[in-house]
Amino acid sequence: MHSIKTGALLAVALAIALVTSSAFAAGPDCGLNTGKPAAGAPIQIGAIVTASGVADISSGAKGAKAYFDCVNANGGINGRPIAYSVEDDQTRPDKAAELAKKLVEDKKVVALVGGSSLVDCIATSQYYAQSGVISLMAAGVAPQCFNATNIATLNAGPRYGLIGAAKFAVEKLGAKHLVCPQPSVPGADWSCAGVGAYAKSAGVEFSTFVYDQVSADNDSLIQQILATGGDSVFYNGSPPTFVAFLAAAERNDVGDKLKMLTPSPMYNAGMPKAVGPYWNDRLWVDIEFGSLDAEGPDTQNYRAVMSAYKTEFDSLGEGGYLAARMVVKALLGLDSAKIDRASVTAAIQNIQNYKSDLLCADWSFGPKDATARLGNRSGWIAQISNGDWKVNPDCVSTDESLISK
Repeated sequence: MHSIKTGALLAVALAIALVTSSAFAAGPDCGLNTGKPAAGAPIQIGAIVTASGVADISSGAKGAKAYFDCVNANGGINGRPIAYSVEDDQTRPDKAAELAKKLVEDKKVVALVGGSSLVDCIATSQYYAQSGVISLMAAGVAPQCFNATNIATLNAGPRYGLIGAAKFAVEKLGAKHLVCPQPSVPGADWSCAGVGAYAKSAGVEFSTFVYDQVSADNDSLIQQILATGGDSVFYNGSPPTFVAFLAAAERNDVGDKLKMLTPSPMYNAGMPKAVGPYWNDRLWVDIEFGSLDAEGPDTQNYRAVMSAYKTEFDSLGEGGYLAARMVVKALLGLDSAKIDRASVTAAIQNIQNYKSDLLCADWSFGPKDATARLGNRSGWIAQISNGDWKVNPDCVSTDESLISK
């Protein structure tokens, strides 16, 4: 009897393996998975990103575009393709406002999906509400991204990400004095203020000062940080500026004096090699989305889609992919002949308790009339170790008392 059961189990396992292998060979999971391109009337969707100016954080839209392209190649939205328009605000609020009107009034987009911008929310939060259009962002930065009725982000943002990093530094690394250099870009003061609020609640010291991130003399910046007497630095910038900052920190050999912590954008596959072995076990990142090499179904599908459409893997890209996947699922539940801005807005507002292995906790759009929404309050801590990323499996959540303070 035992051998019969074993043989039956082996047969089932083989069948499952064959099915799984065939499914994997067929390509990533994208919408209807018909294998046939959509050819109906396009559904207009847009995104505003910061791709130039102070920084390039546009990879959220690249992740969304790869997923939309894959959906379009697999039947679209019940036969209708998604026409995805991505615009660069150049880190200028006036440009963001101009592009928002172009997308909403000229392109007639039914939603904005997968954007990641330093200034878009500042310029457009009221306009989106007046226009009845939702912006479901891969990554928001400014406070308006988290305090608006018609904007929701998949990320926790640099403020809440830095609070998570600060909590980890104090509770796990023994930090006693937190330093947050404040770049002179919109929203950076709000982000550093979050570290300050946590420091006060935890009873540790806090220092901050303003500097020009674009033209920063990083060696001088390191000396300014050391002059505060702090032991932990919370760097809020872009990957290229962070690499230059760490190079200066290494030149000044401060790795044993200063713990380096930073929010999610610095988490990408190339960072360990870019910063070098000096930073092994000396650098921690609060990541908003899952480990890039995790084995969960959404993470595996994200890698499959990005590989198929030759798009780089990174944390912001995970957010864009996830935003696009949420919206596609919502659109497929609508009558494709009657899709318009009002129906899409309602469908996105109805996204509640969305589960994904890319998220530490379920994500919800929240109450439709809420004036403050933070769907993602939890992240993981990743550190560079042995030339690669090592992710702590425990979620780090923002304390409720610190939300929007």
